[in-house]
Amino acid sequence: QKMSIEEFLIISPRGDTLLTKNYVGSAVNRSTADTFLEYVNKHQLHGQANKNNSTVEPIFVVDGVTFCHIQTSKMFFVLTSTKNVQCATLIEILQRLSRVFKDYCGVLTEESVRRNFLLLYELLDECFDRGCPQGMSTELLKAYVYNEPAAVQGVPSSGNQVLGKQLNQLSDALASQVNLGEKKTMTSAAANKPIMSAGDKKDNTIFVDVIEKLTLVLNRNGSVSQQYVNGAIQLKSFLSGCPEMKLGLNDALSIKNLGVVGSGSAGGGGVLAIDDMSFHECLRLDETSKTAAFKLYAPDGEFTLLTYRITSPFRPPIIVTPFLETQGPNGLDYIVRVRADFPAEKSAANVLLTFMLPPWASSVSVETAASPVAAAKPLSPGRAEVDRKTLSVAWLVPKLPGGSEVLLRAKMVLPTHTRASACDLSEFGLVKVNFEMPMYLVSGLQIKYLDFVHAGKTAPNKWIRYLTQSLSYVGRWT
Repeated sequence: QKMSIEEFLIISPRGDTLLTKNYVGSAVNRSTADTFLEYVNKHQLHGQANKNNSTVEPIFVVDGVTFCHIQTSKMFFVLTSTKNVQCATLIEILQRLSRVFKDYCGVLTEESVRRNFLLLYELLDECFDRGCPQGMSTELLKAYVYNEPAAVQGVPSSGNQVLGKQLNQLSDALASQVNLGEKKTMTSAAANKPIMSAGDKKDNTIFVDVIEKLTLVLNRNGSVSQQYVNGAIQLKSFLSGCPEMKLGLNDALSIKNLGVVGSGSAGGGGVLAIDDMSFHECLRLDETSKTAAFKLYAPDGEFTLLTYRITSPFRPPIIVTPFLETQGPNGLDYIVRVRADFPAEKSAANVLLTFMLPPWASSVSVETAASPVAAAKPLSPGRAEVDRKTLSVAWLVPKLPGGSEVLLRAKMVLPTHTRASACDLSEFGLVKVNFEMPMYLVSGLQIKYLDFVHAGKTAPNKWIRYLTQSLSYVGRWT
């Protein structure tokens, strides 16, 4: 009873209650959703007034009721309880619920919640017994869930799903005409489908994502003061049955907490050292092999197969360098140069830089320029906007190829009592960089093989994708 919850809700960004499930009666006199939204809106308004862009804490208490929430696909998943519950457990329950819902609906959007509310209620009935959490495994719930999901496109307004379907059809037609055999690429939308369909038919496919998230702090001269990598291998399985598989990583890979010592060189840069690695329960290390080899049984649905952390130095993919140029006694230009320090055949997508200007800046204007790679196509420097109320700058570069440079120049006028020559870079705030790089990992980690022990007559389809993302990538000029 100590771990029981009173209510579960899914609330849209507009404040609409998409789904609610009450287990042991009303937790408070008024609507739980109204109480939650009132607190969230008040907190966000307070953050805007103080210009700190703060977010609502994931756990808070109002009138003796504990509210715990996460935000998934811009929707709030909320649990309430009047007991002294384990807060970390509530967060874990919400994360598992979101994964289960996504596995059964294919995509997790407002439309999928509205169209599959009977399926979601059935899942909630199986996941909780009078508010006490039970099994939340996609594989185990299959035996107790009978409602079939309603097919929903991922993002109807964007047209990405329709375009992806057309591209797949074109690829199939081309392969059949010129006898190319199996396809070599697949759109990312192919994995956005429910694990259960009419007749429980599966296409015997497994999707593998190797994702690395970077934490890095750059100094004003472009050097690195702190850096590490958080990596994960995520699987989404649509396999028939539960076949045994073998997974192999780089030969030149050492894992300290497992005692694995690699041999050879990782891309000519020596042995890749992983500080620690943790596994999903379905994965085990192959003790008969001296390299990073594993055996696993992949359950249905999406899950994280393993996570790892690397603290050894790596080459920053994007280098940000600041400059100050005086323009007369009261004119100052703040220049931010961004250089893509990775191979030319790769590119970074949706590179977004945000930073604050000093409070004394006035008459601010920004302009951008680009320096593409030699013999390459013209490069767009992106678009920069200035919020004159908060003196914040947002600069978005849609695509940044390797080896190229883009530059932003923020022109500002100083107060009459301040001379431009007396200004220093330390007066300017952090530069936050958000980006993602498909098919590229800074660590050099690779999946050497993913084989099925008993493949049968028809070998399952395997799709592997690599992705690098920024987690906390900042430039600090102190």
